[in-house]
Amino acid sequence: MEHINAADLSTSELNKKIIQGLKAGGEVSIQNPHSMHNIATGLSRPGTVTIQGSTGFYTGGFLEGSTVIIEGNAGWYVGDNMMDGELLIRKNTGCNAGTYLSGGTVVIYGSTGSRVGYGMKGGTIIVCGSVGAWAGQMTLGGKLIVLGKLGADIGESMYRGAIFVRDKDAEKKLGSNVFLDHIQAGEARELEELFKRYGIDAKSEAFQVIRPLPSGRHSYALFNPELKPELAQKMRS
Repeated sequence: MEHINAADLSTSELNKKIIQGLKAGGEVSIQNPHSMHNIATGLSRPGTVTIQGSTGFYTGGFLEGSTVIIEGNAGWYVGDNMMDGELLIRKNTGCNAGTYLSGGTVVIYGSTGSRVGYGMKGGTIIVCGSVGAWAGQMTLGGKLIVLGKLGADIGESMYRGAIFVRDKDAEKKLGSNVFLDHIQAGEARELEELFKRYGIDAKSEAFQVIRPLPSGRHSYALFNPELKPELAQKMRS
């Protein structure tokens, strides 16, 4: 494992060392991150980056296959535009976690601020604590799973995807153009597999699902990009 002391490094220097460490052995540990912004952004190589402390804005942005573990808190926009891989936050995050997520899995073991999963198109976000207002706003696909309390207007203006909740007051907190539904058998199995994989103490039968209303009021076409992280890696080599 490559050990990196970030105390005297700029963001650019740190990210270059992370890439070098992944090339060399596939495992990187970062000490003294001191809530630096933009750590581990745009990683497309397989391997694991463990950050021993808290981070600032945009940690793990544009992630394309690596596993990033944050042992502390994360600031706003963690996992922004993430496409593949895993992003595990052991404590809490600021607002807009997982914005425009296209793929991969984000697990927040604590709570998060407003607009988690805003505009997400795919992938999975799990929040073990509570979420702020407008969680899952403008969702176009993927799964948002919230174990704790919900903020106001959850699922506001979502088009596709599913939001799994177990807050008993969920119906009072729904945004517009959504409804509360029963969980389906296949969805329950998927949740159980995720909970087992990420060491989460929860049962699928406790959840309900927020879905978009099939009102036919909106006409739209979703953009489904073909993600090719191997090409991005080739360009960076």
